[in-house]
Amino acid sequence: MPVSESESVQVASTPPATGDAAGDAAGDAAGASLRRVIESPQFVRAETLSKLLLYLWEHRGEEISEYAVGTEALGRRSDFDPKTDASVRVQISRLRRKLKDFYEAEPPSDGYSLYIPMGSHTLTLLAEPHPPATPPEPEPDPLLEQLSRRTVVLSIACAILAVVGIGLVWYISHIKAAARPIVAPTSFWRGFASPSTPVKILLPNPVFFTFPKNTNLHIRDIVVNDFQDWRKSEVVSNQVLSGGGPALDHSYTVTTDTLAAIELARYLDRVSLGDRVEFDTSIGSTMNMLEKSSVIAFGAHSTLQPFRDYLASMNFNLVANEAAAINTHPAPGELPSYVGYRSPMEGNNRTVEPSLIAVLPGRGPNLKLLILQSRRTSALVSMLSSTVGDSLFQKMYREHGSPKFFEMVVMNECDGDHVLRSWPVAMHAYTKNAPNGADVTP
Repeated sequence: MPVSESESVQVASTPPATGDAAGDAAGDAAGASLRRVIESPQFVRAETLSKLLLYLWEHRGEEISEYAVGTEALGRRSDFDPKTDASVRVQISRLRRKLKDFYEAEPPSDGYSLYIPMGSHTLTLLAEPHPPATPPEPEPDPLLEQLSRRTVVLSIACAILAVVGIGLVWYISHIKAAARPIVAPTSFWRGFASPSTPVKILLPNPVFFTFPKNTNLHIRDIVVNDFQDWRKSEVVSNQVLSGGGPALDHSYTVTTDTLAAIELARYLDRVSLGDRVEFDTSIGSTMNMLEKSSVIAFGAHSTLQPFRDYLASMNFNLVANEAAAINTHPAPGELPSYVGYRSPMEGNNRTVEPSLIAVLPGRGPNLKLLILQSRRTSALVSMLSSTVGDSLFQKMYREHGSPKFFEMVVMNECDGDHVLRSWPVAMHAYTKNAPNGADVTP
C-alpha cells in the first residue's frame, strides 16, 4: 500500500560516523548519492519506495525485523504478521529492482551506489559503480504464501488462483526489459493518460472473514462487502456462534481483475505510457489517493465498495451479479435498463452481459478516476486498447459532445468465459464534482 504523503520526501540523514577527514568526505559523498536517488524522477513518482529507502538508510547497520519495516516504513497496522503477509518482501524486492534499474540508466559518477543484497532487507553502500551481479529474482508471491498456510473455505464461490501471483511475478520481472513501443496508444488512452500524471492501477480486495477460534477458516460471502455488515451473512453469523469473532481478512485479489490489470499494464508499457503506472490494492487505501494520481479501478458490484460514493452519484448502475445496468434518467431513445440475455447465436454458452466504463473527476487538477465495472473487466481493457473497439468508443463519444467526464454502458458477448466482442450502447456526460464522502478504509 503506497504511503500517503502531503510533502515531497526530504533526505535528513547523517552520514556514517568515521572519525577522520577521509571518512567524513566519504560520508558526505554517500549522503549526496542517496539524495541523487531520492530526488530522481523515478523515485519522486514512487512515494512508497522512497519512504522505504529512507527508512532503510536511517537504520543501516541495525538489525531490523520485517515487522518493524512493515509497521514503521510501510504503514501496516499493529497486527501485521510477516508470516502471512508478504508485503514487506514484495516492496523490498521492488526497491532492489528499482535501484538496479536506476544505476543502469544513470551510473554513479561519485563511485557510490546503494544496494540491497538478495535475501536481505539491509541497505548496503557500495564504493563501486555497480552492485554485484545477481541472478534474476522472483518476486515474493503473497497469494501463494497465503494459500500454502491456510485452508480457504468459501461460502459463495470466489476464484482466487495461484496463476495470478505467477502472472504478476512474470510481468513485474519482465516489464523493464520489454521491447520499445511498437504501436501508438488509442485515442482513449491518449486522452486519459495526460503527460507527467502518475497512474495507479487499483485491484479490489474482497472482504473475507476469519475467526479467532478457527484461524484456518476463511469465508467470503459476496453479498457482504463491508465488514460492519457481517450480520447480513447467515454463514458468517452461524460461524460466529461457534467460533467467536469475526475478524477481517483482506489479503486476496480477484483473479479476473488481476489478469485484466496485467493485460492493461503490458499494453500501456508497449505504447510508452507504462513508466507512470503503479499497482496497488484497495486494502488499507483511502480516497486520498485520488488527490495524488489518476486511478484505474477494476471490479464488480461486489468489490468496488471503496468507490461507493462515486457509484451512487452515477446515472448508470450495475445491479448485483452484473445482470443489468439501470439507466436512472433515460435520455430520449434510451432504454430504462440494459439487461443481460442469452445470445441467439449458435452455442448454449453464448450470453450478452452489460458492463460500465466511467471516467470521473479525481480530487486534484487534471486527475481522473477510471472505473471498469464488469464480470469480465478484460473485455473492457481489450475494447479500449484495440483499433476496432476504440473506433466504436470514439463514435459514441463524439456523438455525445466529447465530454471530459462520462459514463458508458458496454455490452459484452461471451462464449462461456471467452469474450467475443464488446460494443457501447449508451452514454451520459458526468457533470458533477468529485464526491466528498467519508474518507475511510473500506
